[in-house]
Amino acid sequence: MSIFRRDPPAPSRPASAAATEGVSSAPPARRTQIAAGTKIKGEVTGSAELLIDGEVEGTVKVEATVVVGAGGVVRGPITAQVVKVAGKVTGNLRGGDRVEVGPEATLEGDISAPRVVIAEGAFFKGKVEMQGEKSKAVRHPQAAEPKRD
Repeated sequence: MSIFRRDPPAPSRPASAAATEGVSSAPPARRTQIAAGTKIKGEVTGSAELLIDGEVEGTVKVEATVVVGAGGVVRGPITAQVVKVAGKVTGNLRGGDRVEVGPEATLEGDISAPRVVIAEGAFFKGKVEMQGEKSKAVRHPQAAEPKRD
């Protein structure tokens, strides 16, 4: 027996199983994609996850996750619960939960989020401000009540 175990590949599903895959009691995942070759000027808003593989010039405000794909370009601010950048962004990023800048990404703008990840190899020009609910919960022992003798 080896230390590393490889699971066998999953059996392929018949076409009928794939056709009924979306039929369930759980709501289907909602995702909007701006495909490569597409250019949008203006404001992009919504509550569904957004994948940007094309170009956006303007404000992006989404209540879910925004992913700027490797070929994606955004010129303007992005505000979302989670922002993941693998392409190029010129504008400020504000994440309600976190912001992730991938190793091939280019970001020129400020980041504001409770959690920030900037991968090695990423180009980043701006400042980082880690704030929000998670940072407010941190207490410093020195700020506690003074000790009484």
